Amino acid sequence: MKYLAVVGMLLFSLGSFAQDETAYIEFKNAGNDALRGNNFAEALEAYESAVAAWPEEEEMDAAMVFNMATSARRIKNSEKALEYYQRSVDLGYRADFSTYYVASSLNALGREDEMEEVLLKAIEEHKTSSVVGHMKKMLTTYYLKQGAEPFNRAAQVLASAANADPSQYEEITARANESFAEAKPWFEKVLEIDPGNENAQASLREVNSRLAAN
Repeated sequence: MKYLAVVGMLLFSLGSFAQDETAYIEFKNAGNDALRGNNFAEALEAYESAVAAWPEEEEMDAAMVFNMATSARRIKNSEKALEYYQRSVDLGYRADFSTYYVASSLNALGREDEMEEVLLKAIEEHKTSSVVGHMKKMLTTYYLKQGAEPFNRAAQVLASAANADPSQYEEITARANESFAEAKPWFEKVLEIDPGNENAQASLREVNSRLAAN
């Protein structure tokens, strides 16, 4: 009886060990099922459990990491999306798309300087990618936004001249031109990425016209 009890305990122990050994696969599969069902929070939790249980000697599943990042992005957890898409880049999985979403996550987090750096590099590295157009659009949208702020400020300054004393015109024009000059390099950056951008072309023409008149 004691022998049978020992054998039973051994079999139970081996069964538990085998269960622990495959837990990471079960978590991954659960994540895949949740992702297919658009249950992104559930998918993220399952994938993170899979990563936590992943054996050190086992190569990480790069596709799962990408899916984990996507799950985080779909629930608008930009911090985790950034972390996991960057890990996907490091693993070499769909580097173009992963990098695009790294930039998107940085943008969502308000880390625009870093976003710009990532996108400029990615546009050069992934020239033939189907996502490069989206990269350029994200970058030019940022540049247009940055240029619009001083451009609009300059326009408001000039508008104030309507009710100002004529003696103030020179000072008003000088202040407006400072803002126009601040806006100029942003529109030039847009045209470096997208030479046919009509918004940037029109804004730059106006800026150059204003600056040349004084």
